[in-house]
Amino acid sequence: MSLIILDSEQNAMSGSVITTHNGFTGGQFESLIYIKNNNVGYFYENIQVSVVMDGLDEGDIFSTSGWSIKLKATSEQPTEKEWGDILVNSTVSVADIGTAASADTTTMRPVWVRIFCPGHTDPQIKTDMILNLKYYKKVVGS
Repeated sequence: MSLIILDSEQNAMSGSVITTHNGFTGGQFESLIYIKNNNVGYFYENIQVSVVMDGLDEGDIFSTSGWSIKLKATSEQPTEKEWGDILVNSTVSVADIGTAASADTTTMRPVWVRIFCPGHTDPQIKTDMILNLKYYKKVVGS
């Protein structure tokens, strides 16, 4: 395993993020995740986190269901104004982890995730929202 996603308790995420939303009124759920290297042989550059969701095509702002995700790579929880300045379902860049000289398996890059549920939504278990990691994996010492 190489880059891993950790939850807010810094445990490796092995499944879905469980959120709760009021489908009648709509609303958002916020969570902090971390991106971390756990392989001493590699370092990572150009790390990007993006949203993959059914009914959402590249360049679309909202999915056909009205659900959306906002991402912000920061250690501090974003304010309402900061969230308002972020485009939904967009990609966020995360700082490199490690260098050619060292893998860096201690640094954890924080990413805040805000999931929005539109009002008047049918009760459901939402299973089509995925965070995708893209990165360049390089061998330490190369």
